[in-house]
Amino acid sequence: MVPALKTPDASAWRHWQTPGHLAERGVRPAPRAVNPFVLLPVLALVVLAAGMGFIAQRVHVMEMGYQLRALNQELARLQDEHRRLEVELVRARSPERVESLARTRLNMVEPGRPQLVVLPPTGPVDGPALSGGGAPSLGETLASHVAAVGDWLLERFTAAAEAGSRRQ
Repeated sequence: MVPALKTPDASAWRHWQTPGHLAERGVRPAPRAVNPFVLLPVLALVVLAAGMGFIAQRVHVMEMGYQLRALNQELARLQDEHRRLEVELVRARSPERVESLARTRLNMVEPGRPQLVVLPPTGPVDGPALSGGGAPSLGETLASHVAAVGDWLLERFTAAAEAGSRRQ
């Protein structure tokens, strides 16, 4: 005869029949053995993913380094151009250059020397009036007009130079 197996009562198996309930104290199921044919591929995938992530990060860091180097070179080029333009601006604003441009391009002269402007006669000149004995000659009339215009211009420019002069 075969001895009968002792089976636990139904209350001991109750927690296994209802899903979501925890096992009672002291009753734990035996842990399953880990299959190496499942564990090794999973570990290999985890290591492969970590390695690919590391390589992707290194590639990104290298790309950023190249971009940084290119931007630093462009910054240096722009700083050199900025310095060159500042020097050109200082040269363009120098009084010597402004004076030379005023003399050469604008035909300006140093103030202080009176300039005489000869104006042609404005009205018709009569032949008999010029030949008359009592009337002044053409040269005398022209000289008096030139002297009057010269005096007027001299007074005009002297007054303007004194009023707007910044020289000490």
